[in-house]
Amino acid sequence: MKRPSRLPLPRLNVLPFLVLAAMASGVVTACASGGASFVPPSRPAQFSMTGIPWGIAGDSVQEHLEPRGYNFNKVDEDGDLWFDGMLFRTPTRVFAFMADQKLVKLRTLIITEDTSALAMYRTARAELVKQFGTPKETVEEYEAPYKKGDQKQLEAIRSGKGNVRTYWLPPASSRLTLVSVEVTDKLVVAVDYESRAWDRESVRRRQQQ
Repeated sequence: MKRPSRLPLPRLNVLPFLVLAAMASGVVTACASGGASFVPPSRPAQFSMTGIPWGIAGDSVQEHLEPRGYNFNKVDEDGDLWFDGMLFRTPTRVFAFMADQKLVKLRTLIITEDTSALAMYRTARAELVKQFGTPKETVEEYEAPYKKGDQKQLEAIRSGKGNVRTYWLPPASSRLTLVSVEVTDKLVVAVDYESRAWDRESVRRRQQQ
């Protein structure tokens, strides 16, 4: 079975999240890598992105995400929007990927402690099962010298020799072409929602790399 391809994770300045984890309130300014200020939200963020239309402009994306508990952070050099929140009591960043200034993809990065990455993956996966039903495929693969059940899953994933991922391929009538959750090699949990327009945009971005 051919599995959906993946783009590298956006460049992520983790420092604001590390500082945020130690702060209960206030404004935190990230100094490294030109990071933007982070204003902790006043309430927990929502997991579901249901009801956010594809093709909307940036100001409309903000109107949909802020009521869900995500604060606008910045627009990056690619024209994508960053939002910050606290999901499952964990610092979280949402990337709104734009093509021609229209929304084509949403990616949620849950910045867990390394040791909590697999537990957070299972939590996110369970929430997606509630929303989208039985997944198309759940993958847990390891390359030598690692193997399933050896208690070295995190080490394998971090080294690029472990693949822990679940994805859904919604029906043709759906507004989505792919929903997925995975543990990345940074040991954070990534949840992706992709529109049909993302296929073309992802090819364009790969060609520019």
